[in-house]
Amino acid sequence: MKYRTASDLKDLILEDYEKVVNRIPLEKLDVYLYLHTVFQDTYVPDDTLYQFIFRHFFRLDNPSLTKEFETYYFKLMEEQRGYERPNIVHITKSLYEVKNHKGNPTMQFPLAASMLHTINPSFPTYDSDIVKAFDYSSTYHLSGFDKKMKRYIGQYQHTFRTYEELLEDEALEPVFAHFDERFPGYELPKVKKLDLIVAQLGNNLQ
Repeated sequence: MKYRTASDLKDLILEDYEKVVNRIPLEKLDVYLYLHTVFQDTYVPDDTLYQFIFRHFFRLDNPSLTKEFETYYFKLMEEQRGYERPNIVHITKSLYEVKNHKGNPTMQFPLAASMLHTINPSFPTYDSDIVKAFDYSSTYHLSGFDKKMKRYIGQYQHTFRTYEELLEDEALEPVFAHFDERFPGYELPKVKKLDLIVAQLGNNLQ
């Protein structure tokens, strides 16, 4: 499958990078910083304020998901702090086994990615804006966990490699400079800035 490459994304970003950066909601920076920073010193399963903000920001409060799923999700998130390299396939599989309101397993890869990204921004996000930016194909028609997971993990690895390439590209330095001018005082890792820029590009493309 042909997804957008680092070169494709660079060209799209550089077409009008000020427009892309200027449309990034300030809320995204504030909430990320809160969730990432507070995570270091809290016990997630008991921190109801943390859970509330996370649920609303990452759309964990999906009507199809149960309270049991939410409880298990934050327990699993707490467990991940002990791993240097969390396994997103294992996390997604664990969440898959928690049935929804209809008694069916659900594929929640984007929420697994949100969990890991909050802990460590070197793990990219995976939401509808990122999907649009990369022009990723849907997994909806694929049956079974393994087929869906294979598609997701291939796309996620492509995102990771693309980010690595873009972060090393000097042509994007004016974009990051404008980001810092637009959001003074926000000390974000460069990879987080890139993730926000790519997501906003995808949003603009819709």
